[in-house]
Amino acid sequence: MKIDKKGFTAVELLISLAIMSITLGSIYSLYMSFIRTCTKESVKIKLQQNVRSSLDMMIRDIRLAGLDPAGTGEFGITEVTPQRIKFTADRDMDGELDIPNAADGIDLPDLEYMEYEFDNSNGIVRMSLYKPDGITKEMSDTLVENVTGLTFSYFTSNDVTTSNLDDIRTVGIEMTIKKISARDGPVSRTLIKRVICRNLDYQ
Repeated sequence: MKIDKKGFTAVELLISLAIMSITLGSIYSLYMSFIRTCTKESVKIKLQQNVRSSLDMMIRDIRLAGLDPAGTGEFGITEVTPQRIKFTADRDMDGELDIPNAADGIDLPDLEYMEYEFDNSNGIVRMSLYKPDGITKEMSDTLVENVTGLTFSYFTSNDVTTSNLDDIRTVGIEMTIKKISARDGPVSRTLIKRVICRNLDYQ
């Protein structure tokens, strides 16, 4: 009885190695594509959360602009530009505009003079407390980074664009954040919101 001890030929081995190389290369390519997709989606989600949380904070504060339960007429929007808004609100409802004093620690009265501004050179949005002179900043803090655009727009009760402080009833906010996502380049997210300043209707 003969036993065939014949093995693989060199050609067969080379063909097998070539097939394995192609298969492993395809698997590696799919794996790397999956990793890049996951990374990019993760960056997108984080950007979306950052934009949304930042806008929610701005909306909450701007919505209070003009809060004046005592009817003093001293509260409202005080300055507007496409990249900055200043406003006052009687948060503690005592009928007085309380001057911020960060030295004593920030509390509710300190939030009655507020400002949101886009620092284009540094790509950040700042939330500040300012004093009655409109120039002195008592406290300034970064709200969100990696911002490539922030635009405020202002509308009357008839939805007409205006820059007249007395006519503003709605504030539009458009914010864009951009961040690098590994090898896939930058990822950006833009959100647009409108804030109805209900307290301004009673001025």
